[in-house]
Amino acid sequence: MRLSLHLGVALCLAGLLSGCLTTQEVLTRVGNLAAVVFNNLSVGAYRATPQQVRVADQRATASFNRFTPQEKKTFKESGTRYLAVRTADPTPTQQIEIRKSMQKQGSRYGGTTTKPPSKVYCVMIWDTQSREIVGTDCYAVLSLPKPGSVARFDTYTAQYVGNF
Repeated sequence: MRLSLHLGVALCLAGLLSGCLTTQEVLTRVGNLAAVVFNNLSVGAYRATPQQVRVADQRATASFNRFTPQEKKTFKESGTRYLAVRTADPTPTQQIEIRKSMQKQGSRYGGTTTKPPSKVYCVMIWDTQSREIVGTDCYAVLSLPKPGSVARFDTYTAQYVGNF
């Protein structure tokens, strides 16, 4: 995957230098390649409870506050605007909603699995610039990424910080 991203970037730059592509076209193509590299870990989304929002905000704020000034600067320079944080697990009602959605063909997340998962985790997205939770969605994931890694959750690409 990494090699294909480097190759894609090289081809886009060659197109720009030869006059066949505009700068905007190169940026769009590179962005599309990056989206392919980060697989979407979300298998569903649902409305978070007030407790899930509160826990996610507390954990993300605490994680962000532990970063050094240099790490915060790196966030800004790298374009990684969002943190993904594990929050309280889905409620039984949310578990049922996610499992139904995952099994329903034609739905946004439908057809991702043939049998209901044994464990579903809830991840929320936190904005490092506004320093608050983004929206009210909890993203259901079947396996959590390694803390510090960058992953995609639905439309957000974020650094996963775990559940500090």
